[in-house]
Parts: sequence; structure tokens; C-alpha cells
Amino acid sequence: MMWTSTGNLTNVRDNAPFEFGVAMLPANKRRGAPTGGGNFYIFKDSTDEQKKASLEFVKWITAPEQAAKWSIATGYVAPIPQAWNTPAMKAYVKDFPPALVARDQLEYAVAELSTYENQRITKIFNEALEAAITGQSDPETALKTAQEKAEKILKNYR
Repeated sequence: MMWTSTGNLTNVRDNAPFEFGVAMLPANKRRGAPTGGGNFYIFKDSTDEQKKASLEFVKWITAPEQAAKWSIATGYVAPIPQAWNTPAMKAYVKDFPPALVARDQLEYAVAELSTYENQRITKIFNEALEAAITGQSDPETALKTAQEKAEKILKNYR
């Protein structure tokens, strides 16, 4: 069993020397689905020409046809519903229904963690979670320590 990003789905499909399946993440009190991926930024200090070009690129790369191509090529979930209605995506999921699992799981998704020094804070949280799961620490202590470490980093932001 492996738990990995949907961005690895095409790689697994192309390289696994065995049959495999995919499933939604297990649920306890409610389902959830971590979301993430890349973001597009247009910087305020860019020239007007750069801003215009950046916006055109974002529009192009997120258009249904491009989003479908990206999803098929990588396994990442196409970010807009219209991508799932393109002929290419319809053919893809007909041939490879497991690609629908991640899309269907989005119904249970919530916004990803986003904060000042996000990568450092996420690393702290993940290390605490790992310590609690592996028994290196009890959950209360692991999370208390993580909170203390995060507070030190976030102090400058507040």
C-alpha cells in the first residue's frame, strides 16, 4: 500500500509491473482530502506588460483542454470541472476509471493549510504527527511541542 499524491498516478500506471487500484482516503467521523499543488502568482512589482503576459499564461494553462492534458499526463486532478467534459478526458477516464477517484474525493476536500512560513510550519506539524503515529511521543506532547515551535516562527509575522 502506498499513500501518494495524485500527481504520481500516471507514473505508477506507466511503471508498476503489477495490477493496482486506488481508493478514497479512509474516514472516521468524516471524510477529508488533502489538496495542494502549484499556484500561480502575478507579482505587484511586475511591469504592466509582465502582468498582462502572466495573466494570459494563467488563462491558457488553466483552460479546460490544457487542464485535461496536464491531468492525463501527470495524474494530478484537473482543477476545473470543464476539463472533465473534454473529449480527451472522457476517453481517458473511460480507459482508466481510477482517475475519477481523486476527482470524486474533492467533494470532501477543505482548503489547504496556508500561513506565513507555510513550508516550515507544515514540516513541524508533519514531524509531530509522525512522532505520535510511531510512538516516539504521545499525541498531546507532540502537538504541544509543534505548537511551541510554530509560535516561535510565527512570532515575527504577528
